[in-house]
Parts: sequence; C-alpha cells; structure tokens
Amino acid sequence: MSEDKKKPRGRRKKEFRCHCCKQEKPFCWSCTCGFQICPDCFEENKWGISNGPTWVCPDCERVHIME
Repeated sequence: MSEDKKKPRGRRKKEFRCHCCKQEKPFCWSCTCGFQICPDCFEENKWGISNGPTWVCPDCERVHIME
C-alpha cells in the first residue's frame, strides 16, 4: 500500500451522551463500564462523586484520575 493510500491514524470520533441530562455532548467524563457525565452535570454532582483529583463512577465505583 502506498503512503498516500493509508488510512488516517488516530482515534475515531467518540459519541458522548450524558447519563444525567440524557443530552448528546461534545465531551463527557467516561468510565469503562459505559457511564458518561457531561462537565455541567459533573459540576452539579461533584460533591458526591469527586474529592478533587479523582472521581468515582456511581455505577461501578471505579476510581478515575482527572486528566
């Protein structure tokens, strides 16, 4: 395969749908279990799922580092 016929590399466009507001968003914090939360809903619920540098998925209780 020649250089110009190669498929572009990179990540495929990911679809985000917030589990709280049910809206499609350009970005959501996501867990490997499938839970997604948009930044607006995250801010509203921060007191229950985050302690600063980490957040805990309310579905499976996995701990995620905010990067």
